Amino acid sequence: MSKAFFIDVQGTLIDDVNKQPIAGACEFIDYLNDKNIPYVVITNNTKHESEAFRQDLINKGLNIKNYIDPFYILKDVLKVKNIAAFGQDSFLNLVEQMGYKIDFDKAEALVVSVKKEYTNDDYANMIEVALRCNTLIGMHNTSTYNKDGKRYPGVGAIMNMVKYAVNKEYMVVGKPSFNFFEEARALINVDFKDITIISDDMIGDLLGAQKLDMRSCLVLSGKVKKRSEIENALDKNEMPNLICDNMSDILKLLKEDRV
Repeated sequence: MSKAFFIDVQGTLIDDVNKQPIAGACEFIDYLNDKNIPYVVITNNTKHESEAFRQDLINKGLNIKNYIDPFYILKDVLKVKNIAAFGQDSFLNLVEQMGYKIDFDKAEALVVSVKKEYTNDDYANMIEVALRCNTLIGMHNTSTYNKDGKRYPGVGAIMNMVKYAVNKEYMVVGKPSFNFFEEARALINVDFKDITIISDDMIGDLLGAQKLDMRSCLVLSGKVKKRSEIENALDKNEMPNLICDNMSDILKLLKEDRV
């Protein structure tokens, strides 16, 4: 059984529509706190300043102790200052607050976050920058994300398109990069093999975690709606250790010492 947990946010702890806690989410965090079970809330948040987002989750009743998002890694790996950044205005404002200058003409790095309104012109501009730069960064590697009842291409899907277009590798600073998981692991000082990761993103979160020997639990409260959606896409050895409807189900298993 697991000694610790990594817990996703969007689609796992809070819903995609109202951004409110999903059934069992607050109770699960409270149970971990009460039993002194180590955990880290791991999120690909790039829309809000890190501490502000953590505080917002706390205000919703999620009494989080340990937290990490991609901004924790970005400041350590992106050393150039002139960048071509793509994403929502809130993301662009945050990277500028971190000291980066958005300059498409003199860009030394391409940095891509999530945005629903990306156009073909945006993708063309990403490709042009990627052809000139050797540093390509995806803020995370999500497969898809939910918005307005639809599933849109995630940053991972977009960066794989850019990679194919320019024949250059890209770096991921959020999930499921090793640097991100290692930073989270260091917060609780537990081996990967003793950690269970809980997420609604099989492709963008859990597959990478499984390669590090973490146990995996997929929840069907976010971007994956049915078990058949992943059964049709994965090999048998890639399937998660557990599939649960939501955090209430996982809390029940945890209390029964089955997770």
